[in-house]
Amino acid sequence: MKFPVKHLKQMQMKKISIFSLMLAFSLLSVSGTDALEIRIIGEKLSIHADHVPLQNILKHMVDLGIRVQIDPDLNPEISASFENRDIQEGLGSILKSLNYVLIWESPEGLPVPVAKLTEIQIFKPGKKKFMKPFIIRSGFSVKQNPSDRSLYVQNEILLMLKSGMTRVEFMKLLKELGGIVVSINKILGIYRIRLPENSDVSSLVNLVTSHPGIAGAEPNYAYPISLPHRGGNPIEVNTDLSVNRPHEGAVPIAILDSGLRPDSGLTDVVLASFDALSPDEAISDSLGHGTQMALIAAGVIEPYGVSENSETTSPIIPIRTFDDNGFTSNFSIMRGIEFALENGARVMSLSWGAETGSEFLENALEYAGSKGLFIVASAGNEPTGKPVYPAAYPSVIGIGALAPDGKPWEKSNYGDFVTLKAPGFATLPVGYNGEPGIYAGTSISAAFVARFISDYMSRNPDATVKDVQSALRSRF
Repeated sequence: MKFPVKHLKQMQMKKISIFSLMLAFSLLSVSGTDALEIRIIGEKLSIHADHVPLQNILKHMVDLGIRVQIDPDLNPEISASFENRDIQEGLGSILKSLNYVLIWESPEGLPVPVAKLTEIQIFKPGKKKFMKPFIIRSGFSVKQNPSDRSLYVQNEILLMLKSGMTRVEFMKLLKELGGIVVSINKILGIYRIRLPENSDVSSLVNLVTSHPGIAGAEPNYAYPISLPHRGGNPIEVNTDLSVNRPHEGAVPIAILDSGLRPDSGLTDVVLASFDALSPDEAISDSLGHGTQMALIAAGVIEPYGVSENSETTSPIIPIRTFDDNGFTSNFSIMRGIEFALENGARVMSLSWGAETGSEFLENALEYAGSKGLFIVASAGNEPTGKPVYPAAYPSVIGIGALAPDGKPWEKSNYGDFVTLKAPGFATLPVGYNGEPGIYAGTSISAAFVARFISDYMSRNPDATVKDVQSALRSRF
């Protein structure tokens, strides 16, 4: 449900409890002679700005998880100094010379209902159509826990609340943490909390876990993309691909990876696409890995060792969950899973992983599986024998790699969690942070198995889970 709020001069409205979960968080930015401090405590906003461009202030609003749309030509200098104003009043005081709309959303079905400011629109009178999304494209700030070597997003934790948790209790907890809610996954009921700078995430997770109203708490775990191996000798690669449209009823594959390049040539097979890191931005792929996997999953490129060549293609749903540095986070993955389910995916390909297990991610994938999604994930390109997640979760099909001669690839990971091995070498017209050529890895194997499942289910629309499992055993 959305609540539009127009310019204060145009409309008076009843006060809504907004930002009810955004507590005790401050930002300080100093650039040259400009100084800016923004602080949100409870439902109160404090700003101290001396001739600061408006768009500099909006950057901090975006950092708090608020979407901003603005006419790019609007960037007046703002001078303001006030403490603890109601958020609507505070924003109105700095935007009073402009036309603007504030939008709140209240996701349903959450343990603690939240009316949360989700979007600010700023425009010239009668020229709302000139607004553009205000996008800050940046990567995750990733740290490593020295005790278990797990990676996590700095200054963030994820919380799941018990059904008996009250709003007052949650607000009190957040105030003690000095945190704010920046995002909510309404399907799983998971709150993404931003903490003050240099927070000891591990200690705070341990502290919060013991709270009687918390069902679970974790760092926002981060995972690196699976680095493929590239053949050493340059070869000439045909980049002129022939892409057939999927036939009616073909089963869609969601690919949670680094995105899709606009020049990939896959327009005819893309059912839907989504940037989970920047939802207002069109999908792209600065790394190339996601585009590689999309080519395999769609059936446009087939790995070496595949005897049967199919002329059909599978519809794909590319979802960018990795930043430009090659990292993703649990919350971004959950957001991607949500989009995949909403857009009819029946298969999901995850060509990445790490040795860090996460109860939240396991639950998210189990939920996706309960909705009829077949999930495949790569086992990893280091033969350690150690479980790699998400491939090792019970709801996921873990995939190892075969060399072109059909024998197990020497660099493929192994272990009880690996369900099957599939061809893992392919000549790809798109490079991973480099030139096109021959690439190898369990990433390719996972994308190929996703393609196989999609093709089988497209030809057998009434197939059961056992039928698919039997087909996999027969083929691999």
